[in-house]
Amino acid sequence: MKDRQYFIDWIRVIAFGILIFYHSGMFFVDWGWLVRNNKTVDGLQTWMNLVNPWRLSLLFFISGVGVRFALKSRTGIDFFGDRSKKLLLPLVFGMLVVVPPQIYFKRLQMHTFSGSYTTFYLQVYDFFACKKGGLNWQHLWFVIYLWVFSLIALPLFLWLKKKSFTFFNLENSISSFFKILLFALPLSIIYWTLKQRWDITNNLVSDWYNFTLSFLFFIYGYFFAIQAFSWVIIEKYRKAFLLIGLSALVLIKVYIAILGCPNDDFLPTLLLHDFFRMLFIWCIILAICGFAKYYLNFSNTFVKYANQAVYPFYIIHQTITVTIGYYIADLEMSVGVKYSILVVGTFGVTFLIYHFLILPFRVMRLLFGIMKTSKSAEMKDYSTTLTRTNIKA
Repeated sequence: MKDRQYFIDWIRVIAFGILIFYHSGMFFVDWGWLVRNNKTVDGLQTWMNLVNPWRLSLLFFISGVGVRFALKSRTGIDFFGDRSKKLLLPLVFGMLVVVPPQIYFKRLQMHTFSGSYTTFYLQVYDFFACKKGGLNWQHLWFVIYLWVFSLIALPLFLWLKKKSFTFFNLENSISSFFKILLFALPLSIIYWTLKQRWDITNNLVSDWYNFTLSFLFFIYGYFFAIQAFSWVIIEKYRKAFLLIGLSALVLIKVYIAILGCPNDDFLPTLLLHDFFRMLFIWCIILAICGFAKYYLNFSNTFVKYANQAVYPFYIIHQTITVTIGYYIADLEMSVGVKYSILVVGTFGVTFLIYHFLILPFRVMRLLFGIMKTSKSAEMKDYSTTLTRTNIKA
């Protein structure tokens, strides 16, 4: 028996690592990203569509789990103070220092700006010119959403913290399995009622579909974290969750092939499509958690280092990807070579910045949200609780 469990650390590291591979792929598809290769790759878009529906939902789910760990030994005021320091300070720093180069290279490639970066940077302080290159958060929208979610959900989380109830049980695990599947229903209702009316904008104020769905995944993460038996059920039925998720994906593809893209003409088929889509996302997240608990419940030097590094990596990585992408966009190279340059270059340069310019300096650690207490330390008490319910799945 281990005195701690590390599978959630691994999920967090893997989930953030996927972003680098995904954002490198954005360089080659026609999705209106910051910079674009001189040739797009249609086949790559197909594979990215398999990851796109669940990648951010997984991050919000794991973030909700992390809140449970953070609240284990903190009051609500202490938690909110720590969360504000960890999220808002890096957000402001990122908007002023990390994000502007992304807009600069975007405008250079679009030929809407031709001056030096110094000249461009003066426009950063134009708060009303986001589309022209002013102050905005780009990929750091995740950070401000996470802060708002923490603020809104804190009363609920504190209330749940005081309660003692068991929603999942081992004595009737098959019943708990179906209970977990039913969590896809609220997700499908959100998709059905909001997706067609609200495009994903990441602007916080008119992004109701993305906001509501992400918020619910955030709450799900906390709820599952306070139900220790839920992880045992997820591990036990990990293969079933994966099979159901992939089956739902196949049904979606068959639906579109036969009936075309969903519309409002026939409500039953529309509802069915929306449910299968959310079932796919939910089951893939559950499968990832289940397989991680089964195979990755161990620690090593890499995961200890990477678990602390993922947040600074997240803040920095897109700027590195955009910068490299701008300079290789028009070079005559194969897509494979360019993609490799983006991935290896982003990981490599981001690592060098983190290891040599951030980690050794207290001020830089503060600006990038590295607190004195690591994520692993926050999980210590809860991980001990998990081991008491850890059975062979």
